[in-house]
Amino acid sequence: MKTNQFLSALAAVALAVTVNAVEKPKMNVIPLSDENALIAVANENPAYFELSIQAENGDLVYYKESASEISDLRQLINYSNLENGNYTLKAKVKDTYVLRDFEISNKGMVVGEAKMKYSPYFDFNSGVLKLSYLNFDEENVKFKIYNQGELVYENKLGKDFVISAGFDLSQLEKGKYEVELSSYKNQFLYNIEN
Repeated sequence: MKTNQFLSALAAVALAVTVNAVEKPKMNVIPLSDENALIAVANENPAYFELSIQAENGDLVYYKESASEISDLRQLINYSNLENGNYTLKAKVKDTYVLRDFEISNKGMVVGEAKMKYSPYFDFNSGVLKLSYLNFDEENVKFKIYNQGELVYENKLGKDFVISAGFDLSQLEKGKYEVELSSYKNQFLYNIEN
């Protein structure tokens, strides 16, 4: 029992250290007119930025990435060509995402609150894969391993806010594998070589 409590405490500390080591960008969206909005993303440290807008049906309607490491990105977008509906604006800085849902209607743009998300942490060493993930959406998370596109292993990790797991993969045949951690709204891939 004490061993389980110690391992749980150790996992919580490792997760806290991981979260404190990630970027914490801020994103503002300011509608300027019936057709234009200013997107401003700021980060404490210079990094590569990715900015995208995705329609509710999953179509990517806008994408831009910085050519060099920057700490501030300001982008004027013209949304007059977007159909009325719901969209998600996503800014990615390293393994951190800031998302803002917005709606386009005949009345203009209505912007929702910012949500911060983090990519999962993966570590593969000596045949053991460790992962931790903050499941902000509290969705059912699945873990899968593929070898050349063929499913080798699948496991349901649950829908807890904090997900951490370890897998002994030392018995897998030598080769390259793709690990997938996914839920309804998210998919993360990690490559390993055993």
